[in-house]
Amino acid sequence: MPCTRRRGARVFLRMVDACMHGRHAGPTRIDKWKRMGITSNDAAPRAVLLRFLFLLCIGCKCLASEVEATQTATLAVDASPQLARKIPDTLFGIFFEEINHAGAGGIWAELVSNRGFEAGGLHTPSNIDPWSIIGDDSSVFVETDRTSCFSRNIVALRMEVLCDNCPTGGVGVYNPGFWGMNIEEGKVYNLVMFVKSPETTDLTVSLTSSNGLQNLASATVTVSGESNWIKVEQKLVAKGTNRTSRLQITTNKKGVVWFDQVSLMPEDTYKGHGFRTELISMILDLKPRFLRFPGGCFVEGGWLRNAFRWRESIGPWEERPGHFGDVWHYWTDDGLGYYEFLQLAEDLGTEPIWVFNNGVSHNDEVDTVAIAPFVKFTTSHAEMMLGFSFTFTFTWTLRGCLAFIDLGSLYL
Repeated sequence: MPCTRRRGARVFLRMVDACMHGRHAGPTRIDKWKRMGITSNDAAPRAVLLRFLFLLCIGCKCLASEVEATQTATLAVDASPQLARKIPDTLFGIFFEEINHAGAGGIWAELVSNRGFEAGGLHTPSNIDPWSIIGDDSSVFVETDRTSCFSRNIVALRMEVLCDNCPTGGVGVYNPGFWGMNIEEGKVYNLVMFVKSPETTDLTVSLTSSNGLQNLASATVTVSGESNWIKVEQKLVAKGTNRTSRLQITTNKKGVVWFDQVSLMPEDTYKGHGFRTELISMILDLKPRFLRFPGGCFVEGGWLRNAFRWRESIGPWEERPGHFGDVWHYWTDDGLGYYEFLQLAEDLGTEPIWVFNNGVSHNDEVDTVAIAPFVKFTTSHAEMMLGFSFTFTFTWTLRGCLAFIDLGSLYL
Protein backbone atom coordinates (compact mmCIF):
# COMPACT_ATOMS: atom_id res chain seq x y z
CA MET A 1 0.00 0.00 0.00
CA PRO A 2 1.45 3.43 -0.92
CA CYS A 3 2.68 5.55 1.96
CA THR A 4 0.57 8.53 2.93
CA ARG A 5 1.99 11.31 5.05
CA ARG A 6 0.14 10.39 8.31
CA ARG A 7 0.28 6.62 7.98
CA GLY A 8 3.93 6.75 6.92
CA ALA A 9 4.80 8.91 9.92
CA ARG A 10 3.06 6.54 12.36
CA VAL A 11 4.82 3.49 10.92
CA PHE A 12 8.15 5.26 11.05
CA LEU A 13 7.70 6.33 14.70
CA ARG A 14 6.74 2.79 15.76
CA MET A 15 9.88 1.41 14.06
CA VAL A 16 12.08 3.97 15.79
CA ASP A 17 10.45 3.23 19.16
CA ALA A 18 11.10 -0.50 18.72
CA CYS A 19 14.75 0.12 17.93
CA MET A 20 15.30 2.44 20.87
CA HIS A 21 13.79 -0.04 23.35
CA GLY A 22 15.74 -3.02 22.06
CA ARG A 23 12.68 -4.96 20.88
CA HIS A 24 14.47 -5.77 17.63
CA ALA A 25 16.68 -8.44 19.26
CA GLY A 26 14.80 -11.26 20.95
CA PRO A 27 16.26 -14.06 23.10
CA THR A 28 17.09 -16.20 20.10
CA ARG A 29 19.31 -13.52 18.56
CA ILE A 30 21.03 -12.80 21.92
CA ASP A 31 21.68 -16.53 22.49
CA LYS A 32 23.32 -16.73 19.08
CA TRP A 33 25.63 -13.83 19.96
CA LYS A 34 26.62 -15.58 23.20
CA ARG A 35 27.49 -18.82 21.37
CA MET A 36 29.78 -16.76 19.10
CA GLY A 37 31.49 -15.21 22.13
CA ILE A 38 29.89 -11.80 21.60
CA THR A 39 28.04 -10.20 24.46
CA SER A 40 24.89 -8.24 23.95
CA ASN A 41 26.60 -5.28 25.55
CA ASP A 42 29.06 -5.18 22.60
CA ALA A 43 26.92 -6.06 19.61
CA ALA A 44 23.45 -4.86 20.48
CA PRO A 45 24.22 -1.12 20.43
CA ARG A 46 25.87 -1.43 17.01
CA ALA A 47 22.99 -3.42 15.59
CA VAL A 48 20.50 -0.95 17.03
CA LEU A 49 22.35 1.96 15.45
CA LEU A 50 22.60 0.31 12.02
CA ARG A 51 18.95 -0.67 11.98
CA PHE A 52 17.94 2.75 13.17
CA LEU A 53 19.82 4.40 10.30
CA PHE A 54 18.34 1.95 7.79
CA LEU A 55 14.79 2.55 9.00
CA LEU A 56 15.42 6.29 9.08
CA CYS A 57 16.26 6.20 5.36
CA ILE A 58 13.08 4.24 4.59
CA GLY A 59 10.97 6.66 6.58
CA CYS A 60 12.47 9.69 4.88
CA LYS A 61 11.82 8.11 1.48
CA CYS A 62 8.14 7.61 2.32
CA LEU A 63 7.80 11.21 3.43
CA ALA A 64 9.65 12.48 0.35
CA SER A 65 7.42 10.47 -2.00
CA GLU A 66 4.36 12.19 -0.56
CA VAL A 67 5.93 15.62 -1.08
CA GLU A 68 7.03 14.84 -4.66
CA ALA A 69 3.59 13.55 -5.59
CA THR A 70 1.99 16.88 -4.73
CA GLN A 71 4.44 19.07 -6.75
CA THR A 72 3.56 20.34 -10.25
CA ALA A 73 5.39 22.41 -12.87
CA THR A 74 4.20 24.52 -15.77
CA LEU A 75 6.15 25.03 -19.01
CA ALA A 76 5.08 27.98 -21.14
CA VAL A 77 6.17 28.22 -24.80
CA ASP A 78 5.72 31.48 -26.68
CA ALA A 79 5.90 30.69 -30.41
CA SER A 80 4.72 34.06 -31.63
CA PRO A 81 6.30 35.16 -34.95
CA GLN A 82 7.84 38.31 -33.50
CA LEU A 83 10.02 36.19 -31.18
CA ALA A 84 11.18 33.74 -33.88
CA ARG A 85 14.85 33.54 -34.84
CA LYS A 86 15.89 32.39 -38.32
CA ILE A 87 18.36 29.49 -38.40
CA PRO A 88 21.50 30.70 -40.24
CA ASP A 89 22.03 29.23 -43.70
CA THR A 90 25.60 28.36 -42.71
CA LEU A 91 24.66 26.30 -39.64
CA PHE A 92 25.09 22.93 -41.35
CA GLY A 93 28.22 21.93 -43.20
CA ILE A 94 31.14 19.53 -43.48
CA PHE A 95 34.27 19.19 -41.39
CA PHE A 96 36.88 17.44 -43.51
CA GLU A 97 40.00 15.95 -41.96
CA GLU A 98 42.81 14.00 -43.60
CA ILE A 99 42.29 10.95 -41.39
CA ASN A 100 41.98 7.27 -42.38
CA HIS A 101 42.93 8.32 -45.93
CA ALA A 102 39.82 10.46 -46.33
CA GLY A 103 41.77 12.58 -48.82
CA ALA A 104 44.78 10.59 -50.06
CA GLY A 105 43.13 7.35 -51.17
CA GLY A 106 39.67 8.84 -50.54
CA ILE A 107 37.97 11.78 -52.25
CA TRP A 108 41.20 12.69 -54.07
CA ALA A 109 41.38 10.47 -57.16
CA GLU A 110 45.15 9.80 -57.22
CA LEU A 111 45.63 6.03 -57.47
CA VAL A 112 49.37 5.76 -56.73
CA SER A 113 50.46 5.65 -53.10
CA ASN A 114 53.86 7.21 -52.32
CA ARG A 115 54.11 8.49 -55.87
CA GLY A 116 57.27 10.52 -55.21
CA PHE A 117 59.12 7.88 -53.12
CA GLU A 118 59.34 10.40 -50.27
CA ALA A 119 57.39 8.44 -47.64
CA GLY A 120 60.50 6.64 -46.38
CA GLY A 121 62.17 9.91 -45.41
CA LEU A 122 65.06 11.97 -46.73
CA HIS A 123 67.79 9.57 -45.58
CA THR A 124 68.49 7.25 -48.50
CA PRO A 125 68.33 4.42 -49.28
CA SER A 126 64.86 4.41 -47.74
CA ASN A 127 61.72 2.31 -47.52
CA ILE A 128 59.66 2.52 -50.73
CA ASP A 129 56.43 0.88 -49.49
CA PRO A 130 54.02 0.06 -51.02
CA TRP A 131 56.20 -0.23 -54.14
CA SER A 132 57.65 -3.70 -54.77
CA ILE A 133 59.83 -5.32 -57.41
CA ILE A 134 58.80 -7.60 -60.26
CA GLY A 135 61.47 -10.27 -60.54
CA ASP A 136 64.05 -11.30 -57.95
CA ASP A 137 67.24 -9.87 -56.49
CA SER A 138 69.33 -11.49 -59.22
CA SER A 139 67.42 -9.73 -62.00
CA VAL A 140 66.56 -6.28 -60.62
CA PHE A 141 67.83 -4.02 -57.84
CA VAL A 142 66.07 -0.86 -56.62
CA GLU A 143 66.94 1.80 -54.06
CA THR A 144 66.22 5.46 -53.44
CA ASP A 145 68.75 8.24 -53.88
CA ARG A 146 68.74 12.04 -53.85
CA THR A 147 68.95 12.74 -57.57
CA SER A 148 65.46 14.08 -58.31
CA CYS A 149 65.08 17.18 -60.44
CA PHE A 150 62.68 18.66 -57.86
CA SER A 151 64.41 20.65 -55.15
CA ARG A 152 61.59 20.36 -52.59
CA ASN A 153 61.24 16.57 -52.92
CA ILE A 154 64.70 15.38 -53.78
CA VAL A 155 64.23 11.61 -53.39
CA ALA A 156 63.96 9.45 -56.53
CA LEU A 157 63.95 5.71 -57.27
CA ARG A 158 66.92 4.13 -59.04
CA MET A 159 66.19 0.80 -60.77
CA GLU A 160 69.05 -1.31 -62.11
CA VAL A 161 68.15 -4.21 -64.40
CA LEU A 162 70.77 -6.96 -63.94
CA CYS A 163 69.58 -9.70 -66.29
CA ASP A 164 70.88 -10.17 -69.84
CA ASN A 165 68.02 -12.50 -70.71
CA CYS A 166 65.19 -11.20 -68.60
CA PRO A 167 62.09 -13.34 -67.98
CA THR A 168 59.06 -13.02 -70.24
CA GLY A 169 57.17 -9.87 -69.36
CA GLY A 170 60.32 -8.19 -68.08
CA VAL A 171 61.33 -7.04 -64.63
CA GLY A 172 60.59 -3.81 -62.83
CA VAL A 173 58.39 -2.35 -60.11
CA TYR A 174 54.70 -2.18 -59.27
CA ASN A 175 52.43 -0.08 -57.06
CA PRO A 176 49.15 -1.49 -55.64
CA GLY A 177 47.78 1.92 -54.69
CA PHE A 178 46.15 2.33 -51.30
CA TRP A 179 44.08 -0.88 -51.11
CA GLY A 180 44.32 -2.01 -54.70
CA MET A 181 43.40 0.24 -57.63
CA ASN A 182 39.78 0.19 -58.73
CA ILE A 183 40.13 -0.10 -62.51
CA GLU A 184 36.89 -0.12 -64.53
CA GLU A 185 36.39 -1.33 -68.07
CA GLY A 186 36.17 1.38 -70.72
CA LYS A 187 37.53 4.15 -68.50
CA VAL A 188 40.63 6.17 -69.34
CA TYR A 189 43.51 6.60 -66.87
CA ASN A 190 46.19 9.25 -67.25
CA LEU A 191 49.72 8.19 -66.35
CA VAL A 192 52.34 10.86 -65.68
CA MET A 193 55.89 10.11 -64.54
CA PHE A 194 59.35 11.62 -64.64
CA VAL A 195 62.09 9.35 -65.96
CA LYS A 196 65.75 9.44 -66.95
CA SER A 197 68.14 6.82 -68.33
CA PRO A 198 71.66 7.08 -69.79
CA GLU A 199 70.64 4.69 -72.58
CA THR A 200 67.55 4.50 -74.76
CA THR A 201 65.11 2.14 -73.05
CA ASP A 202 61.63 0.84 -73.78
CA LEU A 203 59.36 0.71 -70.74
CA THR A 204 56.05 -1.13 -70.58
CA VAL A 205 53.44 0.49 -68.35
CA SER A 206 50.50 -1.74 -67.48
CA LEU A 207 47.41 -2.02 -65.33
CA THR A 208 47.08 -5.60 -64.12
CA SER A 209 45.35 -7.70 -61.49
CA SER A 210 46.96 -7.88 -58.06
CA ASN A 211 48.99 -10.97 -59.07
CA GLY A 212 49.96 -9.53 -62.46
CA LEU A 213 48.24 -12.28 -64.46
CA GLN A 214 45.29 -10.28 -65.84
CA ASN A 215 46.32 -7.43 -68.15
CA LEU A 216 43.75 -4.64 -68.13
CA ALA A 217 45.68 -2.00 -70.11
CA SER A 218 49.20 -1.68 -71.47
CA ALA A 219 51.41 0.69 -73.47
CA THR A 220 55.09 1.03 -74.36
CA VAL A 221 56.98 4.28 -73.84
CA THR A 222 60.51 4.99 -75.03
CA VAL A 223 62.98 6.83 -72.84
CA SER A 224 65.73 8.45 -74.88
CA GLY A 225 69.22 8.01 -73.52
CA GLU A 226 70.22 11.28 -71.89
CA SER A 227 71.19 12.62 -68.49
CA ASN A 228 68.19 14.93 -68.09
CA TRP A 229 64.85 14.04 -66.60
CA ILE A 230 61.92 13.87 -69.02
CA LYS A 231 58.19 13.96 -68.36
CA VAL A 232 56.27 10.98 -69.76
CA GLU A 233 52.51 11.12 -70.25
CA GLN A 234 50.45 8.15 -71.38
CA LYS A 235 46.72 7.34 -71.54
CA LEU A 236 45.67 3.82 -70.58
CA VAL A 237 42.22 2.54 -71.60
CA ALA A 238 40.98 -0.32 -69.43
CA LYS A 239 39.70 -3.39 -71.28
CA GLY A 240 38.49 -5.06 -68.10
CA THR A 241 37.39 -4.40 -64.53
CA ASN A 242 39.34 -5.30 -61.42
CA ARG A 243 38.93 -3.60 -58.04
CA THR A 244 42.31 -4.70 -56.64
CA SER A 245 44.55 -3.79 -59.56
CA ARG A 246 48.10 -2.47 -59.63
CA LEU A 247 50.33 -0.30 -61.85
CA GLN A 248 53.40 -2.02 -63.33
CA ILE A 249 56.50 -0.53 -64.98
CA THR A 250 58.73 -3.15 -66.60
CA THR A 251 61.55 -3.55 -69.12
CA ASN A 252 63.62 -6.32 -70.70
CA LYS A 253 66.75 -4.24 -71.24
CA LYS A 254 69.75 -4.34 -68.95
CA GLY A 255 70.69 -0.94 -67.58
CA VAL A 256 69.69 1.79 -65.13
CA VAL A 257 66.49 3.86 -65.06
CA TRP A 258 65.41 6.51 -62.54
CA PHE A 259 61.77 7.26 -61.69
CA ASP A 260 60.09 10.07 -59.78
CA GLN A 261 56.59 11.47 -59.24
CA VAL A 262 54.65 8.58 -60.79
CA SER A 263 50.96 9.53 -60.93
CA LEU A 264 47.89 7.70 -62.20
CA MET A 265 44.56 9.53 -62.23
CA PRO A 266 41.22 8.58 -63.79
CA GLU A 267 40.34 10.98 -66.57
CA ASP A 268 36.77 11.19 -65.29
CA THR A 269 36.89 13.30 -62.11
CA TYR A 270 34.33 15.71 -60.70
CA LYS A 271 34.29 18.75 -63.01
CA GLY A 272 37.78 17.72 -64.08
CA HIS A 273 39.23 18.95 -60.78
CA GLY A 274 40.72 15.70 -59.50
CA PHE A 275 37.99 14.54 -57.10
CA ARG A 276 36.22 11.19 -57.26
CA THR A 277 32.83 11.78 -58.85
CA GLU A 278 30.92 9.12 -56.91
CA LEU A 279 32.10 10.39 -53.51
CA ILE A 280 31.51 14.06 -54.29
CA SER A 281 27.97 13.15 -55.40
CA MET A 282 27.35 11.72 -51.92
CA ILE A 283 28.68 14.89 -50.31
CA LEU A 284 26.41 17.02 -52.50
CA ASP A 285 23.43 15.03 -51.22
CA LEU A 286 24.22 16.38 -47.74
CA LYS A 287 23.62 19.93 -49.04
CA PRO A 288 26.44 21.43 -46.95
CA ARG A 289 26.76 25.21 -46.61
CA PHE A 290 30.38 25.27 -45.47
CA LEU A 291 33.52 23.16 -45.87
CA ARG A 292 35.99 23.20 -42.96
CA PHE A 293 39.42 21.95 -44.01
CA PRO A 294 41.98 20.36 -43.91
CA GLY A 295 41.44 19.04 -40.37
CA GLY A 296 42.14 19.70 -36.70
CA CYS A 297 44.79 17.30 -35.40
CA PHE A 298 46.09 16.98 -38.97
CA VAL A 299 46.82 20.72 -38.99
CA GLU A 300 48.53 20.67 -35.59
CA GLY A 301 50.60 17.53 -35.98
CA GLY A 302 51.91 15.36 -33.19
CA TRP A 303 54.96 17.64 -33.39
CA LEU A 304 55.09 21.04 -35.05
CA ARG A 305 57.72 19.84 -37.51
CA ASN A 306 55.02 17.60 -39.04
CA ALA A 307 52.20 20.14 -39.00
CA PHE A 308 50.35 20.91 -42.24
CA ARG A 309 51.80 24.01 -43.94
CA TRP A 310 49.57 25.45 -46.60
CA ARG A 311 52.36 27.11 -48.61
CA GLU A 312 53.97 23.73 -49.22
CA SER A 313 50.70 22.32 -50.58
CA ILE A 314 50.31 24.75 -53.49
CA GLY A 315 51.98 25.02 -56.86
CA PRO A 316 52.59 22.20 -59.39
CA TRP A 317 51.73 18.87 -57.77
CA GLU A 318 55.05 17.28 -58.70
CA GLU A 319 56.96 20.00 -56.82
CA ARG A 320 55.07 19.70 -53.54
CA PRO A 321 57.23 18.10 -50.84
CA GLY A 322 54.40 16.31 -49.02
CA HIS A 323 54.66 15.50 -45.34
CA PHE A 324 54.20 12.76 -42.76
CA GLY A 325 50.97 13.14 -40.79
CA ASP A 326 52.31 11.90 -37.48
CA VAL A 327 48.95 12.08 -35.69
CA TRP A 328 47.28 9.60 -38.06
CA HIS A 329 50.56 7.90 -39.00
CA TYR A 330 50.72 8.00 -42.78
CA TRP A 331 52.36 9.99 -45.54
CA THR A 332 50.46 12.44 -47.74
CA ASP A 333 51.94 13.86 -50.92
CA ASP A 334 49.62 16.89 -50.58
CA GLY A 335 48.30 16.57 -54.11
CA LEU A 336 45.09 17.49 -52.33
CA GLY A 337 46.36 20.84 -51.11
CA TYR A 338 45.14 24.27 -50.17
CA TYR A 339 44.11 25.29 -53.68
CA GLU A 340 42.25 22.02 -54.27
CA PHE A 341 40.25 22.49 -51.06
CA LEU A 342 39.23 25.97 -52.18
CA GLN A 343 38.27 24.54 -55.55
CA LEU A 344 36.20 21.85 -53.84
CA ALA A 345 34.39 24.47 -51.74
CA GLU A 346 33.43 26.31 -54.91
CA ASP A 347 32.38 23.12 -56.69
CA LEU A 348 30.14 22.23 -53.73
CA GLY A 349 28.72 25.76 -53.51
CA THR A 350 29.88 26.08 -49.90
CA GLU A 351 31.74 28.65 -47.84
CA PRO A 352 35.37 27.63 -47.20
CA ILE A 353 36.54 27.57 -43.58
CA TRP A 354 40.31 27.33 -43.47
CA VAL A 355 41.85 25.80 -40.33
CA PHE A 356 45.28 27.25 -39.54
CA ASN A 357 47.93 26.21 -37.06
CA ASN A 358 48.11 28.53 -34.05
CA GLY A 359 51.58 27.47 -32.94
CA VAL A 360 50.49 24.40 -30.97
CA SER A 361 50.88 20.68 -31.65
CA HIS A 362 50.01 17.68 -29.50
CA ASN A 363 53.46 17.63 -27.91
CA ASP A 364 55.08 21.05 -28.32
CA GLU A 365 54.22 24.68 -28.85
CA VAL A 366 55.77 27.96 -29.89
CA ASP A 367 56.67 30.42 -27.17
CA THR A 368 54.60 33.59 -27.45
CA VAL A 369 57.75 35.65 -27.96
CA ALA A 370 58.43 33.65 -31.14
CA ILE A 371 54.88 33.52 -32.50
CA ALA A 372 55.42 36.22 -35.17
CA PRO A 373 56.26 33.77 -38.02
CA PHE A 374 53.01 31.88 -37.37
CA VAL A 375 51.06 35.14 -37.45
CA LYS A 376 52.73 36.11 -40.73
CA PHE A 377 52.11 32.62 -42.06
CA THR A 378 48.39 33.09 -41.40
CA THR A 379 48.05 36.68 -42.61
CA SER A 380 49.94 35.96 -45.83
CA HIS A 381 47.23 33.45 -46.63
CA ALA A 382 44.59 36.16 -46.24
CA GLU A 383 46.64 38.53 -48.39
CA MET A 384 46.80 35.92 -51.12
CA MET A 385 43.06 35.33 -50.92
CA LEU A 386 42.31 39.03 -51.20
CA GLY A 387 44.72 39.56 -54.07
CA PHE A 388 47.37 41.57 -52.22
CA SER A 389 51.07 41.30 -53.03
CA PHE A 390 52.42 37.87 -52.29
CA THR A 391 55.92 36.54 -52.80
CA PHE A 392 54.87 32.95 -53.54
CA THR A 393 53.77 32.29 -57.11
CA PHE A 394 50.09 31.41 -57.00
CA THR A 395 47.12 32.23 -59.21
CA TRP A 396 43.71 32.54 -57.59
CA THR A 397 40.95 32.27 -60.17
CA LEU A 398 37.98 31.31 -58.00
CA ARG A 399 35.74 33.60 -55.98
CA GLY A 400 38.69 35.05 -54.09
CA CYS A 401 36.90 35.34 -50.76
CA LEU A 402 37.22 33.63 -47.41
CA ALA A 403 34.63 34.57 -44.82
CA PHE A 404 35.76 32.26 -42.01
CA ILE A 405 38.94 30.88 -40.50
CA ASP A 406 39.42 28.44 -37.63
CA LEU A 407 42.09 27.49 -35.12
CA GLY A 408 43.80 24.17 -35.77
CA SER A 409 42.23 22.10 -33.01
CA LEU A 410 38.99 20.42 -32.08
CA TYR A 411 39.46 20.91 -28.36
CA LEU A 412 40.72 24.46 -27.87
